[in-house]
Amino acid sequence: MTADTTGNVGPDLLDPAQEPPLDRYCDVVMKGGVTDGVVYPWAVMELAQHYRFQSIGGTSVGAVAAALTAASEYSRRYGSVNGFNKVLREVPVALAEIQAGGQTKLFSLFHPSPGGERLFRLFVGFFSKKKGGTGTWAIVKALMTDYLLRPNLRRPRDRGILLLLIGGALLLGALFLHYPATVLPLLLVLLTNVAAISVLLLGLIGWRLFGDVRTHLGGPGCGLCTGMGPKGGPQGFTDWLHEGIQAASGRDLKNPLTFRDLWAAPGGPDLDLYRDGWTERPKSIALQMMSTNLTHGRVCGLPLTDNSEQLYFRQEDLDPYFPAEVMRHLCACRPVSDGYEHLGLRRLPQGELPVLVAARLSLSFPILFKAVPLWAIPTIGQPYRCWFSDGGICANFPIHLFDAVLPRWPTFGITLVDRKHASAKVGDIWIDEAKTVPPELRHPPSKLRPAPPSLGHLVTFLGSILNAARRWNDNATARLPGVRERIVNIYLDPAGSKGGLNLTMPPQDLLKLAELGQQAGRELVNRYLRVAPGPKGQRQPSVYWDEHRWVRFNTFVRAVEGKMARFTQSSAQKTHSQTLKRMIGALVLARTTGNPPQEYALTRTQARAMRKAALALAELECSLMASSKVVQPFEPNPQPELRLRATL
Repeated sequence: MTADTTGNVGPDLLDPAQEPPLDRYCDVVMKGGVTDGVVYPWAVMELAQHYRFQSIGGTSVGAVAAALTAASEYSRRYGSVNGFNKVLREVPVALAEIQAGGQTKLFSLFHPSPGGERLFRLFVGFFSKKKGGTGTWAIVKALMTDYLLRPNLRRPRDRGILLLLIGGALLLGALFLHYPATVLPLLLVLLTNVAAISVLLLGLIGWRLFGDVRTHLGGPGCGLCTGMGPKGGPQGFTDWLHEGIQAASGRDLKNPLTFRDLWAAPGGPDLDLYRDGWTERPKSIALQMMSTNLTHGRVCGLPLTDNSEQLYFRQEDLDPYFPAEVMRHLCACRPVSDGYEHLGLRRLPQGELPVLVAARLSLSFPILFKAVPLWAIPTIGQPYRCWFSDGGICANFPIHLFDAVLPRWPTFGITLVDRKHASAKVGDIWIDEAKTVPPELRHPPSKLRPAPPSLGHLVTFLGSILNAARRWNDNATARLPGVRERIVNIYLDPAGSKGGLNLTMPPQDLLKLAELGQQAGRELVNRYLRVAPGPKGQRQPSVYWDEHRWVRFNTFVRAVEGKMARFTQSSAQKTHSQTLKRMIGALVLARTTGNPPQEYALTRTQARAMRKAALALAELECSLMASSKVVQPFEPNPQPELRLRATL
């Protein structure tokens, strides 16, 4: 352990003389969030002491951490550990620094669009946590100050009227103390008028609030901040992230780090195979992020691939969202020449996409950040705008991103969990065992006596519906053996002062979150690098890592068994259809008869390949059925299943 310049304890600095072995890799996937993402940098630092990163994934704030991790690993591939030591390690400390206005650096990075300042103050007040509750006083203060007093006291006449009313109220109170019987009827009339005036004032506040919501949340992007700071003003979050990515990668601001730069970095696990005859160079560092295409209603993986839907952009749409040097790089892409030159559409690049752009597309937390406009060109019809928001809407913890049948290195997951979902015996950090019961069965049981009805129960119920809709896929995947034992759970206090959208979190809480991340990274290292007993001088594999690979293999076999069931029976079915064998023969004849349509016709070589594939699947089903009759010592709980899905 070492202490930084502020006296805070942080991870050890990476020593260039004690680098991880060249063949020891790991992948890492980080869950989405907002301010609680400060847990990730020191977790990554602990892993970087012992592993090299090959694939890195994340959503929302996890995408921000993934971008900085990939940039730091890129720099390490070129012989420098400054990305880890001078950028990633310093992120929590830098965000916790107190600025001139008395707020942390983290808070100072968020700048509402012009005119949205009072709505932003209300948003911040709503999510400020004070001793386990919402910052109620901050909300009341924002409503009274920004929506009543300040707009009505701009002119001297208005201030004079207010002082006259206050003076009259004080005079009336003094008269009531001396002549209660005389003043009482007058006081009752006054109170009635005050009640009426209060209703009018509340209506005025509501009307002004509605106007702000309509203007700033009902307009393009439906959010308060673009992520950029004002021109010539203080730094915004996107500016800060751009500087961090470039500093971590060792590149200047005018030369944005792209995905292709990561793919072409020196080293990588499969470089020797490429030299031995692979037609395409394997990706040295693979970075994957998630965004949500609200227009299409589905998740979108970044960067785009040849198999994914192509997207386009207009310079005037993206100028408010990104630094000038990033926009210059993007605009170097050629405009679309399909008759849409008048719209100024340019294709969103794949490998040449700056890492910053993908991170911002993923980090678009609704309301706080504006959604980002891109364009799609349908096969039939006119181009139309697509709005991209936070990746966590659909895939907040995409632990499946880099999965393999039998992994060659670990794919670690780091997730943030509400403390109320932990057993009383569980500490701040927890990793499941593959052989234990599913996580939900360890949770403390609910109280048998029902609590009295309250509005809070309705809010909790509606929040649970939203969370289930968003996270059911991620939660189902995280239950599986082969997955749950490689996920480190970081438990955060429920409704406490840490994490979430609390932008006013004090520095000590930010650093405590960072220390939790450090503990999480150390826990993964301690488990997956636990050395098995063996002769001196011999490198032995980790017992836990070997066990994990065995569990993954068993789980996959069970999933394939379920998917292959009755394939032979279905391929030989004659009822209301042809057998698979006759279908292939008919498709060969289609080349001359035209029935079925010519587009499905097969050559004899193609038909022979399909017959071999069908035979191989039938043999696989037969082998799996025979093996399933043998009882194995490990049985996955819950049972896995395979599903087909379109490319993201």
